[in-house]
Amino acid sequence: MAPDEFQQAWQAHSAQTRVVIDADLLREEVQRDQRQFNTMISYRDFGEVGVAVIMIPVWFVMGFMLDLPWTWYLSVPVFLWIAGFMLLYRKRHQPESEQTTEPLLQQCVQRSLAEVEQQIWLLKNIFWWYLLPPTLSITAFFAQVSWQSRGGGWLYALIFFVLLEGFLLAVYGSVYLMNKRVVRTQLIPRREELQKLRASLEQETTDEGINGQIALPNLPFPGKIPPAPCASPVQLFVGLVLFLALMLLVFFIIYQAKNGDSGNGQDYPKRSPFAAVRWEDSQPEVQVNDQWYRLIALDGIPAEKMIDFSKETYGEKWQKRFEEDLVELMTRMGHPPEKTVTLEVQSLTSSEKQTLKEVRLTYANRAAIRAAAQARKRDAAGE
Repeated sequence: MAPDEFQQAWQAHSAQTRVVIDADLLREEVQRDQRQFNTMISYRDFGEVGVAVIMIPVWFVMGFMLDLPWTWYLSVPVFLWIAGFMLLYRKRHQPESEQTTEPLLQQCVQRSLAEVEQQIWLLKNIFWWYLLPPTLSITAFFAQVSWQSRGGGWLYALIFFVLLEGFLLAVYGSVYLMNKRVVRTQLIPRREELQKLRASLEQETTDEGINGQIALPNLPFPGKIPPAPCASPVQLFVGLVLFLALMLLVFFIIYQAKNGDSGNGQDYPKRSPFAAVRWEDSQPEVQVNDQWYRLIALDGIPAEKMIDFSKETYGEKWQKRFEEDLVELMTRMGHPPEKTVTLEVQSLTSSEKQTLKEVRLTYANRAAIRAAAQARKRDAAGE
């Protein structure tokens, strides 16, 4: 025979080789691998539920401190849904307690295969139960913030929304692809090996082979399921700590951006009761609740007095300070505003005056005013 014929004969013989092992040893190996797999899944589930529960108070604190719009809180029921879904799913598919005398085929291998199938289903459907709900809630928040920033122009608001949504979809898209890869490279091969083991056991003519032994086909891992990677409690704890540290860092950055330094060593909240501001000579016209008015007074302070103080204090930047740094302006005048103010305004089409009470100062209003000012500056530069 030629060398290649010897090789073909060996491969044919090897493909038919059956490895004979002790049934008790095989059962112990399958049970050990099953416990390792369950430990890995438990650590991961604990992390997902723990993060969802922790994010609920964090979300409320961030919303309150930054005075965010109501759509921000839509994510709270999403966190409750994720935690509740995972707990109920695991409760429903809770594995039965192990028994050392259980039949290898009917209980041990079959249960391992069922748990792998459950995990494959969970990750294959991760878009519906884990990714889609927060995507909808965060998209609603981005849409409202972009709508409130339309003072800088509709194009600016659209670009702002597209950038935010693009970042969100990129992050969640990577999570989706990562889970698909785990299914493809880890769980499906694991299921195939368990199916081969079950098929081999079904070919036996006695309860557990002859004299307590079982013949297996020539598998890549004779008598052993490919081990599943297992995350340790230390790794889980470190991951949670890093996640919380990242959230605190994001919170700090947002808080600093909202309460940026005014340049004199003191921070003032960047909030405004006006959705937009425009000028008729030196008289401010303000937009409140989608209506334009001529401003008469704010918390009893005449608009003329505020404008005169702004001119004396900030010089050429008096309009900018009135529009974008109203809290600082009023604080320096000795009248720091609360979270709501009272506005005395006049209609632009008549001499009718009215009082608007409990008008909230929001960061979104100030952001919209600043965006509009920057848009005007770009238009002026383009001309």
